[in-house]
Order: sequence, then C-alpha cells, then structure tokens
Amino acid sequence: MFPLLGGDMSDPVLSPDGKFMWTGSEWIPAPPTGGNNIEMKDSVIGGDVVSNTTINNDPQVVTEAVINALQQMGMIQPPSVPQAPPTPEIELPNSFSVGDHVEYHSPTNQRWLDRCRVIGINDDGTYKIEVPYQDSVVQTKHAVVIGSSPGTIRPASIPYNVGDRVFVNWKNYGHYYPGKITKENENHTFLIHFDDGDVEDYVEWGRIEPLNESSSEVQEYIAHDSEAERELIEAFQMFDTNGTGTISAREYFRILTEIGDEPLPVDEVVQEFADLGIELDSEIDYRALAKYMIASDAADDTVTLKPEVVIKDAFLEVETLFGYAYAHPKLGETNIRSSTVLGISYDERATARVETRNTIYVVGPTGWKIRPDNHPFNNPFSVGQRVKVEWQNGWWDASILKMEQDSYFITYEGFDSSWDEWVGSSRIKPLE
Repeated sequence: MFPLLGGDMSDPVLSPDGKFMWTGSEWIPAPPTGGNNIEMKDSVIGGDVVSNTTINNDPQVVTEAVINALQQMGMIQPPSVPQAPPTPEIELPNSFSVGDHVEYHSPTNQRWLDRCRVIGINDDGTYKIEVPYQDSVVQTKHAVVIGSSPGTIRPASIPYNVGDRVFVNWKNYGHYYPGKITKENENHTFLIHFDDGDVEDYVEWGRIEPLNESSSEVQEYIAHDSEAERELIEAFQMFDTNGTGTISAREYFRILTEIGDEPLPVDEVVQEFADLGIELDSEIDYRALAKYMIASDAADDTVTLKPEVVIKDAFLEVETLFGYAYAHPKLGETNIRSSTVLGISYDERATARVETRNTIYVVGPTGWKIRPDNHPFNNPFSVGQRVKVEWQNGWWDASILKMEQDSYFITYEGFDSSWDEWVGSSRIKPLE
C-alpha cells in the first residue's frame, strides 16, 4: 500500500494538462471545471518542444524534460565535470618537436582535444600549439607543458576504427559507458552501440576514450555501472507492464511522490511538470533516465578544477608568487601577483604546480627567475636513487619512490612494502 498524500482535497490538485485529479493515492479523470486547469502558456519549454511532448509524445523529448524537472527540484545534479573511466596510461615523452601531433587537455571543455599540433617551442621549455575547434576555428595556445592535467599536452592517441571497444561520454552528459564503434560517418564522427543496447550516432572524437578490457580496474568500473543501471531499470520495469521500454509520466509521478525515504510534495512535482510541459499521458524512456541518474551520482564525487595558468620569470616572495602569465583567464597576458600560495608540487620533469586559493600556476623546469629552495634541481636526491635511511639509530639501504619538497617516500631494500614510509631530510643521506 502506498501512503495517502495530498491532504484536504477541497482544493484539488490537477495534472498539468487538467485531465486528471489527484485523490491522495491515484490519478482519476478530473470533472469538468471552469478554471482550475494549470495554464501551459507559461511553460519554460516553448513552441515545438511542448508540441512534440504533448502531441507526438516523443519519449526522448519527454525524458529530457523529466531530467530537467528533477534538476529543478534538486533530485539530481547535472555532471559539470566528466567522470572519466580508467584508461590506459599514455607514456609522456621528455619533449616534443615542432610539427608533432598532440592532444590538448582543455580546462574549459574538461576533455582532451585531438588534432592539435606543436608550432613552436618557447625559451622556458613550454610549447606553442594550434588547437582546432568547430567551424574551422583554430586557436593558438602560447605556453603549455607536457602532462596529464588540464592545460597540458600529451602524444596524440591512436585513431579509432570500426569494431573498436571504447568508453563513450554518453550524450555528453559527463559519464562514460562501454560500447563498440559500428560506423564512422563522413564527418569523422562515430555510431556507437552501447553494451546495454542503447545507440548513439554522430559521437565526436573528444567524447571517446580507449577501453582496455584486460584491466581489472576497467572490469570493476563496468561491473559497478552495469549493476547500478540494471537495478534502476528493473525498478522501472515494474511499472512497464507492456514491455515497451517506457513508463507513463503518471507512473513516474507516483514514484516521485509515494516511493522512497523522502517522497516529494505533490504540489511541487505538479508545478514542475506543468512548467516543463510534461503531460501525464506522455511516455518516458526509463533506460535513458537510468543512465542519466548514474551519471548524476558519479558527478557527486567530482571535484571542481581550478584554472591552470602557465607563467615564466617566476619567483616567490613572502608566500606570494610573482611572474609573467601567458594567458590568464581574467587578466590576459600580463605580470601577475598571486594570492597566498597553498602548496607547491613537482612532477618528474621538475614542472611546478603552484596552488593558490583560486588558481594553479604552472612553471616549467626553466621558467623560474629565482628557483624555490625546494626545487628538484636544488635537491641532492632524485626518484629512484639508492640512499641510506635512519631507523632506530641505524642506517639502512633504501630507494626513493616519491618526493615532495623536503619529504621522501622510501622503500627499504630486503623488506616488503608494509615498511615503506615518508622520511624527512634529517633521516636520509647519500649512499656511500
């Protein structure tokens, strides 16, 4: 039995189309009324979309409207940052040459852009690249570095072929699902057949990632999503008595207002459905809805990325970074003075990432006017180096696995990884 909702029916709740009345437990045909119908003229979905929803009953259009309604009610969140699946590591080279084809990780689009090309090498070791966009627009990025984070470049990936198994950012909603390329279109987009039976055509390169099925991490990712999607679809299928792959908006209304730990207020759902032109007789593609809900759940775990700005002639002074920015998102190309520095990290190439409250400044290996005290070039130790480490008043042979400023993550020779630890500069010395 579903709980009775709706309260005093002296002021009845009508469906968006005015054809049904809520009794507290079900929708029944509404008696003729003079003026209680909710007007649809103020719908935020106008013109053809409302017409398509109410007349042609296009499940795809209705589903998108329902997703919008759920967002408006705070039930699901639009994925702002794509939650990428586990993908094979791309080996990063020590350098590129002019003319090399690369991929650029766009901080704006939150994805790798292909068909980019190195057109110059700057004095500080950064690269000038061309980045093609839609409508034959080509932008120039004047200072980028090699890496795997936003604002960096890496070698261009191997082209995709028909028959390849891939991960695809489904409908660009921000979540990746496994599938197979079944056709390459003339405009070099792809037809994808997903493992769950869904199909999407005209998928751009930038929404595709390689799929390494031999990876246990990949299999775990696929299994988790498949199980979550299966559970949602099975729950929806209880209301799909005819096996059509759709459920009526009336049934979904019941799910929202009667089922779950915190059912939604009837009036709120009615208003959102009315605003978006969703009639109770329309049909929802619950498989697409389930996929979006999974994408939304994954979005809860994403982290908003700070913009990355490459600078040169950098130096630190009283916990503040100074330098010359190539392309600051607000200031353009100019001298900058940062807010308080929160931390500095270095990769294996001695490229620095200087984090402030709102921005991450990237400084190439030779981009410093004055190197910080903790710069790797100033450090007598390096990753992979064999050293002596003090432990309980004795010195033991070890190797450096990772470095962060004046701390070193080491592994003791002849001991398993449970003994690995971080040590400070006072506990480490060169191997004699």
